[in-house]
Amino acid sequence: MVIEEARSEALSPLVQTERIGSLDILRGIAVLGILLMNIIGFGLPWAYDNPTVAGGMDPPNYWAWVIPTLFFEGTMRGIFSLLFGASIVLLTDRMEKSGAGLKTADIHFRRMLWMLLFGIIHWALLLWIGEILFAYSIGGLLLFAFRKMAPKHLLMIAGALLLTSVAISAVEHRDMVETSTAAEKASEAKTAGVKLTEEQQASVTEWEEAQSEFSPKMEDLESILKIHREGYFEAVKDQFPIAYEFQWTHLPWWLVFDMMSFMMIGMAFLGLGILGAYKSRAYYFSMMVVGYVVGLPLNYMELHIFQHSGFTVLGYSEAAITYEISRLAMVIGHLGLFLSIIKGGWLKPLQRVLAATGQMALTNYIAQTLICTMLFYGFGFGLFNRLERHELFYVVAAIWAIELIWSPIWLRFFRFGPMEWLWRSLTYWERQPMRR
Repeated sequence: MVIEEARSEALSPLVQTERIGSLDILRGIAVLGILLMNIIGFGLPWAYDNPTVAGGMDPPNYWAWVIPTLFFEGTMRGIFSLLFGASIVLLTDRMEKSGAGLKTADIHFRRMLWMLLFGIIHWALLLWIGEILFAYSIGGLLLFAFRKMAPKHLLMIAGALLLTSVAISAVEHRDMVETSTAAEKASEAKTAGVKLTEEQQASVTEWEEAQSEFSPKMEDLESILKIHREGYFEAVKDQFPIAYEFQWTHLPWWLVFDMMSFMMIGMAFLGLGILGAYKSRAYYFSMMVVGYVVGLPLNYMELHIFQHSGFTVLGYSEAAITYEISRLAMVIGHLGLFLSIIKGGWLKPLQRVLAATGQMALTNYIAQTLICTMLFYGFGFGLFNRLERHELFYVVAAIWAIELIWSPIWLRFFRFGPMEWLWRSLTYWERQPMRR
């Protein structure tokens, strides 16, 4: 009887007393911070990678590109990935230690498969092309086998993946330079009256396509603008092929190099006691210093390369070579800063609000999409491509205020956020108690 009760307890969701406060705070920071970058995808056409396409480049808009790019590009997603990897270890370890046995795998895979469905709904029906739940769920399925691996081995694999991403980016940039050079020579030959070979014409076509895709003119974006003017069902139908292609085309790179590498680092950092705020303040201060000393100069170098190139696709591909390294360094710097504050007990009221926001991270992530969809699509307020880049951050501030206010209020009365409750109820195939 005691054994059965223990197993039943192991198969139940985490209760408040079992949560690690620092992880909730970090999750709250990440879910708010990720909107700093996502808002560009919500509000402007094709301007996430290339700021010259839309949103303006006068001083307010220029700095609205520089500051987020320098300090936040990819970092909040990186922290999310670390925390996701850590959560896999936390939940499975808890179940296994409580005697769940093979049920651990059953619960974990059910949890990930429901997340996969949430992800598909998110990009197909809620219209957020850049959503990450779909890829995260696949990463979670694959990483179950790594949950007991020693931290040093996890870090070695993650390091190898990140270095591989650098090598692949370097090769892609070299190939792009070769294509550009070949296309330039072919264009010069054509101007001189020489008939181009099939290979030369292919180089010209490939280079023109790369340029037009990276720096499209507004008339080339008419299909995207049209989708954002349509009613809901028309937008779902017309955007589905774009979202499907984006998710599946980017999935291998996102999954292996962008997400799984950071998830493994998160698993290792949990095992080393870093994410739980178990290290000293001096340790976290050192993390902050090392991370920023490496990350900020690299980020500035990448930004300078891209800007100095005239915001060209060649400049972008060159800057992308060190992207994953600079992103990791900035994530470590941010973690050091945030955990120093948590460890020092500073800003306690804000920490409590952020922890509540983090406990409802899935709900708040989906809520951001619902709010932005209503703001930027034609069946809502139709603000897509009508706000300048810097004005989009007023929207971010408003959404932050909403989520920081409503999260702690909601959790006074309920145990879970709405999406967290749904996810748990579906995972355990049992309606979970909601009210406190």
